[in-house]
Amino acid sequence: MTKYLTWQSLLFTVITVITICFTFLKPNQSYLVGVLPLILVITLFGVPHGALDTLFAKNAFSLMSIQQWASFVGIYLLISACVIALWWLLPTLFLVIFLLFSAHHFADDLGLKEIRMLRFLYGANIILLPSIFYSSHLTKLYGYLIDSAYLASLVSLFNVLAYVCGLITVFLLVNLSRKVDSQQLLDMLCVSLLMLLVQPLLAFTIYFCFMHSARHLIRAKFFFADDSSATFLVMLIVPTLVVIIFCGVVFSLMPTQKLDENLVKITFAGLAALTFPHAFLLNKIGFLKRLNV
Repeated sequence: MTKYLTWQSLLFTVITVITICFTFLKPNQSYLVGVLPLILVITLFGVPHGALDTLFAKNAFSLMSIQQWASFVGIYLLISACVIALWWLLPTLFLVIFLLFSAHHFADDLGLKEIRMLRFLYGANIILLPSIFYSSHLTKLYGYLIDSAYLASLVSLFNVLAYVCGLITVFLLVNLSRKVDSQQLLDMLCVSLLMLLVQPLLAFTIYFCFMHSARHLIRAKFFFADDSSATFLVMLIVPTLVVIIFCGVVFSLMPTQKLDENLVKITFAGLAALTFPHAFLLNKIGFLKRLNV
């Protein structure tokens, strides 16, 4: 598994360096890539890693009968529905909780289990660093999800926290460099620079697809080493298609005059609705502990 993670890290590094270079070559372009292509990339390369929840559920709860599967799917969808309801009723609270939970979930990427503070900061920096140079872009993206008088203040708070967390991260890396291997250091550096220097939606797309999701898929393939490749692919593709079809139906019912806004709303509300049950399921089964990462 280590070999595959190393190649994944190298690919992510190359994509990150190319993106950052292109950003500096085109400094006057507020958006290097349109919203639609980025959402399609997230859907095709990011969403599938959550599709394997069916395999994790089967392993965690020994699901065999139709009734057992129906109960699991019902509870999974109920949690997702509660997340959507929170977004609908209390959007600002939803955004704060979603970002905090995402930071906690993303912190699992590097397997820094022996340095919990650095692990926490890695996840926090993914959320906070875009606010340093791209606060207006971040405000616009968050504005698609919520309509709040507190939005500007929230992004300003993120800006302050970004400097604090960034400085603490540098301090810890300098003082704990012997406890962090070169690949972890490279990954952390690339993720941080990506979130700091590239416009938020593009940065998130690259991170989510080529770091977080890619790493999860590699680990999952080894976690389910006893399952055939055919089973793995079916469990990967079928739920992904269901999610894509559902999102397509929802999008078709929304007003057409606000394409970018609707795309962002559907994508990130959908990611939030799936992230919570997904993360709880991984914790239930002890995914990273059993892989010893």
